[in-house]
This record gives sequence, C-alpha cells and structure tokens, in this order.
Amino acid sequence: MKRLVFFVAILASVLAIAVLTDLRALMTALLSLSAGTALSLLIVLLANEILKGLRWAFYLRAAHLDIRVIDGLTSYLAAQAATAIPGGSVLSARLVEEHARGRVRMRQAAPGLIVQMFGDLLAVSVLATAAILLTEQRPVQLLIPALAAVITTVLIAVFRSERPAEWLLRAMSQRRITRRLVPTEEDFRIHLKRMLRSGVLTGGTVFSVGTTLLSVTVVCILVNALTVRGVVFAEGLYVHSFSMLAHLFVPTPGGIGASDASLAGMLNYIGIGLGRATFIALTYRSVGVLFRTAIGMVTLLALYPSVLVEVRRGEQPAPARSSPALIGLGSAGLATASELPAPAGESLVTGGED
Repeated sequence: MKRLVFFVAILASVLAIAVLTDLRALMTALLSLSAGTALSLLIVLLANEILKGLRWAFYLRAAHLDIRVIDGLTSYLAAQAATAIPGGSVLSARLVEEHARGRVRMRQAAPGLIVQMFGDLLAVSVLATAAILLTEQRPVQLLIPALAAVITTVLIAVFRSERPAEWLLRAMSQRRITRRLVPTEEDFRIHLKRMLRSGVLTGGTVFSVGTTLLSVTVVCILVNALTVRGVVFAEGLYVHSFSMLAHLFVPTPGGIGASDASLAGMLNYIGIGLGRATFIALTYRSVGVLFRTAIGMVTLLALYPSVLVEVRRGEQPAPARSSPALIGLGSAGLATASELPAPAGESLVTGGED
C-alpha cells in the first residue's frame, strides 16, 4: 500500500508535466536552437542541478547529520522526479533515510528545506539590488529587494526564537493526541537551529547566488536564441531576479502563474514583445521541469530502487513521524506534504520548493 501511494505520486508528477508543459511550444523552441546552443543549455542545466544538490548536502552536514556529501547530492537529484507536484521537494528529505540506516530521520533533514528558502530570498534580494544598479533602473525599485530582505530577516529571527517553540511544545503536551509528537518536534527544532546559524545561512546564501546566476544564464541563452534583440547578462539578471521574488512571495505550485507572468512581464518591460516574451517564459519553465524530472527519474531508478519496489534487507530503520512545525510552509513545498513511503516496515504519516 505504501509503494502504491508512492507510485501514485510519481504518476501525478508525470500527469502534472503533461498538463503544465506546453509541449508544442517547447518543441518549436528546441528545434529552432542550434546544436551548440542546445548543448550549452543542457550543460548549464546540469551544472545548476548539481550545485543545488551540493547546497542540500551542505545544509545536511551543517545540521551534523551522518551523511556523505555524495549521498546528499543524489538524494536531491532523485527527488526531482516529483518536481512537478506541490510538496515534491519533501522527497529529498525522505530519501536521506535511505543512506542513514536509521541514524537520520526525515524530520531531521526537513529543516533544510525551510532554511534553503531563506537563503534563496536573501540571494535573490542581493542580486536584484545589483541588477537594478547595473541596468540603471529607477531607484524606487530598490524598495522591493529591501522589503524581501527585511521580511526574510524577521522570519529567521522568529524561527530562532525560543518563545514560539516553547509555546507550541506546551500546547502540544496538554493534549493527549499530540503529546506523543513532542519529542519529534524537539528533534526537528534542534536541527533547525543548527541550520539557522549565521555561518550556515551565509554559506547557503552563497550557494543560492550561484544557482541563481546559472538560472540567469539559462534565461539569457533562450532569449538570445529565440529573439533578434537578445539580452546582456545584467538584463537577464534583472529579469530573472524579479521573477524569482514574485515566485517566492506568491508560492504557487512550481511557480506557475506568478513566476511565468512575472518573467514574461519583465521581458516585455525591457523591450521583448509580449507574445515572444510569453513564449520564452513558457519555454523556460517547460525545459526546466522536463530536465529536472528526467534527471530525477534516472537517479531514483538507478540508486533508490527500494523506494519503488520491496527489497529484502537485514535491518530496517525505525518508523519516522512528521513534525507539526512543517505545517503551513507551502513556499518550501511543505504545506500538505506527506512523509513518503519508506522501506518495508515504516509507516505513512502526513507532514506540514529555484
């Protein structure tokens, strides 16, 4: 039954790709690219996913979890198989358990998804500020990344504070239904605090700056290949950073709607026609989703077959429980996420997304 749920999730991801991807526009765009441009695009996309995987491994190691960097990288890459469905990023935390043999639980890895969101916001705020200055935009636009940085700083302070955690634990301990989850919540918070240290946030933000710059490179490749006008890198940085701010502040599944409309609007703002800008925005999203899903499926089938089919093992890890602190974190892909099926013997528990 557990693996049936997992297969349904993967099937939902495939169906989501079919619905969310404009295959006709994608094929038209890809066929118009030269061989050299297409190869450059694939190399940058692969480099971006590897860097994101290293960022995930960095957060896991920063929380003092017993996992190798290569295992953190592959757990991220395999999780991209579910990139097209809301909450699919939680799979990366679940797959960490496959390497730990019971030494690491999903609740200990999941805080990395929250801290990753903070790093993305800080990185995009810095890059948006730089882009505004480089492209000589109106100074009033600096208020947008400044507001994003302030909101992120406040959220970090709230998550670091002991008072909200103490109130939550006290409320949970007073009810019989939630009392048994108190140790799980405490474990989650311990690892979250480790990841929220200044040094970890700084390192994670540097990783996010790198992944954002690679994403900007993808945008520039597509715009320069599909338009006569083209863009310079500073313009691509301006366009992409503002579309990312829209995506992070309006957390729609996969960025559909907010991110696409913002990217098309920003391209139109700098002089790309609206029709062509919309075409590029849809192509950018489609290429990204298909590439991440493909690399995720390959990694999942090659390195994590026990998640899909039952494999006899000598020792199985103890059942994991989800953390209530995951509730409501939709922008990190945790709003309605389920603790995905583990190897035989584990229980299915529901928990609380560049």
